[in-house]
Amino acid sequence: MLRLLRPRQWTKNALLFAALVFAEKLFVPEAFLRASLAFVCFCLASSSAYVVNDLVDAPRDREHPEKRNRPIASGEVARQPALMLAVGLTAAALALATALGAAFLGAVLVYLVLTHFYSFVGKNIAILDAMLVAAGFVIRAVAGALAIPVPWSDWFVLCTLFLALFLALSKRRAELLRAGEAAGLARPVLADYTPGTLAAFIATSMAAALITYALYVHAVLEKYPWLGLTLPFVMFGLFRYQLLVETRGLGEKPEDVVFEDRPFQVCLTGFALVALAALYFG
Repeated sequence: MLRLLRPRQWTKNALLFAALVFAEKLFVPEAFLRASLAFVCFCLASSSAYVVNDLVDAPRDREHPEKRNRPIASGEVARQPALMLAVGLTAAALALATALGAAFLGAVLVYLVLTHFYSFVGKNIAILDAMLVAAGFVIRAVAGALAIPVPWSDWFVLCTLFLALFLALSKRRAELLRAGEAAGLARPVLADYTPGTLAAFIATSMAAALITYALYVHAVLEKYPWLGLTLPFVMFGLFRYQLLVETRGLGEKPEDVVFEDRPFQVCLTGFALVALAALYFG
């Protein structure tokens, strides 16, 4: 049951703290508590979506050399208990979201609708599948601001969108390179992609993410003059991630990059420290 929830992927929900940090409310107890509850809420909601996705994919997963070991595909967890778990997680997420306000509840509902649409339809349509994954990250970023609540920067939202597109497309490329000629069996939508087109999409989204972050930094430079020092970390992180996708195939599971690559961990730590110093002590 615990593996079915995919707790390693809860790291994605850390994006809900971005608004808290950049709004300079990290050390405001009430804001930190609300952001933490929002994080828990999205962990519940995302886990419910993973359970539904595994229920939908179970027949196909049984034909995959690695995914056949997933709890539902392997038969470790029966379909009915898994469905009841998904319903319970969704109910808990919505109850907690209601406590955080109507705007945040709306964001959670949109997230659930999009993720379920992805599970049943969207993931089988090339390009749309990556856009839906990216939309999930954008909703997280906006939901983090709605939970506190604070206004958000349009440049920050755009940066999140392009960064998420970069991650989603990198995941598809890693899957395609790993599966080879059997790509269509591993994930049907991969048959509609080619390594060349994905490489072009990845390069475009990576450049857009870097440019929009630079524009965000420029927009707030007068208030946070030292925030520009985070740009080298962002550049290194993007390039390092792409290198790992091409050489070690880690992009198939983005969380593995965070947990396994030491230079990337150092880059993330450096970015966090410099950003905090620039925002709170600059």
